[in-house]
Amino acid sequence: MGRSTRHAESDYDVLELEFFRYAVESVIEELEISITRTAYNVLVYEYKDYCVGLVTKDFRLLSQSRHNLPIFLADLGVPVRDAVEVIGEDRIEPGDVFLTNYTPVQGQHLNNMIAATPVYTGGEIVGYLAVRMHWSDVGGQNPTSLSWAATSVLQEGVQYRGTKIMSRGQIVPEALATIQANSWSPAVVTGDLMAQIGALQLGAQRWQERVASRWDAATTEHMVEQQFATSARLSRSKVAEIPDGEYTAGIDMDDSGAPGTEPLKLKVVIRVTGERMIVDLSDLPPQVARPVNAGATGGALSSMRVGFKSLLAPERPADEGLFEPLEVIIPPGTVLSAVGTAPMSWYNTTLPTMIDLFLRAIGEKLPDRIPAGHHGAFWGITLAGQYDNGEYWTYLVGANGGFGASAEDDGFGPLRTLMHGDNPDVPMEMVEAQYPVRFHSHRILREAGGAGLHRGGAGLERVVEVLQESQLSTYIDRTVNPAWGLAGGEPGQPASIHVQLPGSEDRRPYGKTSPTPVPAGTMLYLRGGGGGGWGEVQS
Repeated sequence: MGRSTRHAESDYDVLELEFFRYAVESVIEELEISITRTAYNVLVYEYKDYCVGLVTKDFRLLSQSRHNLPIFLADLGVPVRDAVEVIGEDRIEPGDVFLTNYTPVQGQHLNNMIAATPVYTGGEIVGYLAVRMHWSDVGGQNPTSLSWAATSVLQEGVQYRGTKIMSRGQIVPEALATIQANSWSPAVVTGDLMAQIGALQLGAQRWQERVASRWDAATTEHMVEQQFATSARLSRSKVAEIPDGEYTAGIDMDDSGAPGTEPLKLKVVIRVTGERMIVDLSDLPPQVARPVNAGATGGALSSMRVGFKSLLAPERPADEGLFEPLEVIIPPGTVLSAVGTAPMSWYNTTLPTMIDLFLRAIGEKLPDRIPAGHHGAFWGITLAGQYDNGEYWTYLVGANGGFGASAEDDGFGPLRTLMHGDNPDVPMEMVEAQYPVRFHSHRILREAGGAGLHRGGAGLERVVEVLQESQLSTYIDRTVNPAWGLAGGEPGQPASIHVQLPGSEDRRPYGKTSPTPVPAGTMLYLRGGGGGGWGEVQS
């Protein structure tokens, strides 16, 4: 039997609340470890392109894993709610696992597949465990399911919306067969799906052992509300420390998702009044026909929550209460609130810059609290080909760059971007063992950081040889407007991609390119930009 309910706020035990919070977090942390041990995709078990979360029965975030991509911050509730509504809560049973990657509610590329399962206390659904994982592909025009040529999400792969993959603890064979039939690399996708299912089954068991066995459903609900209230008090107090007023920042991207198109003009407006913060994104450009769109949940809301938490409460574990003082205003149909069948393969193109603009808006008036701009280029390559047995392989690499310097120190780097946090790079030895590529050099570019009283973070240069005929795609941005300096600091150097075909002396610059055949012996020169400097250079 669980403990009896105590409803009066003056009655609840602060220590008991901490026991509850850590019990829930322990379930999430164990699932996080399980994923890294069992996933098949190197982007998951090394690069940490996944997240684990628990949402309440009304789909508010209660707990989320800490050691994976920040951009997945507190956005699981909306897609899980949609999946439950499609299935019908009365048709969800213990042991069920369902899938969703439906872009109108998730707002990210189709590769980001969510698997979820209900958790019970006393026979009552009290929440849902969810694991989002970057699948290597979900069908579509080419093996990675990522293409600059896509003009509709329907060209990018298959959408699963509340699809049961397990029913009462048993695999649904026709659902699994459908997933495998719509994948370029079914073995890897199946392995990652099994890792998700295994983690969720473990999580449901651990919930019973660590949470449901100690607190009954009513007490659990009470603890949840108290946890949210505690987080909200903290974040409101932090907002109150920022002077009231309006804070703005903007920048132009290189283009609208294709060379020669008009640049996307990104702008963030922040209004602070007392303990409330409103982020107004109404001035963002409308959604475009190229796959740089993101949805309101996975784009606008997630990126602004990353900026908000980074600024105000970096140490506090994420839950719904932490974001109670934050309101994000964005009309439908913008590049960060796309609707309909807008393509989203490269939804993440603008998000590092949007997070940085949130911080820059505050930093222009409070430079001592905010670092200069980071490289924010979200750039790299994808390679795809076939093994001798006919199976497809896909390799995606994003080169790192510098973070901005601050009033206290030089910028750090090379790292990925603010939306990736400090997730580790995939070791070169592991890449060479799995894919037909060879690294010729790997060099830190300290000179890429912007000069200043404190210098911007270093970039990174990689030289990679393609050993087998492959399909090459490249992605890059922020080459025209690289990382900005702050408080008189200078900007960092931009990123670049150059390709040298065998037998040629020319290194051609590449931007956003759809999959293109390249022969064995092709050399890739990948150069990551530096962070902005902080403060004027001292003579």
